[in-house]
Amino acid sequence: MSGVPAPVVFVVDDVVAKPGQGLAFLDAYLTRYAPGARARGMTLVHRLVSPAYWLPDRSNRLLFVWTVPGAAGAWGMKHAGRQDAALAAWWHEEAPRWIETRARSILAEAADLAKLADV
Repeated sequence: MSGVPAPVVFVVDDVVAKPGQGLAFLDAYLTRYAPGARARGMTLVHRLVSPAYWLPDRSNRLLFVWTVPGAAGAWGMKHAGRQDAALAAWWHEEAPRWIETRARSILAEAADLAKLADV
């Protein structure tokens, strides 16, 4: 399958910021987390905020949608992340000052699932 681009895999970070901390978390995420994610082969395609207004005294939900190329990109990103002490420090020591909850989903288009399973 040389020359055929791998199906896109989406990596979604879903974060609920502490009240009034949405913008501060966005800035920290883009400054502290995003460069390492790019180095792990991830491409940031969306930075979504709900509601569409920075809440000064309530929580904003932030969705960061990244892409990686195919199953190999997803496994490579995960493996590199497990080896990175700075990444663990970010999520366990730095980020908690701004966030209430976080979840990560790894998704693909339904039509691409058979191609992604053929590894």
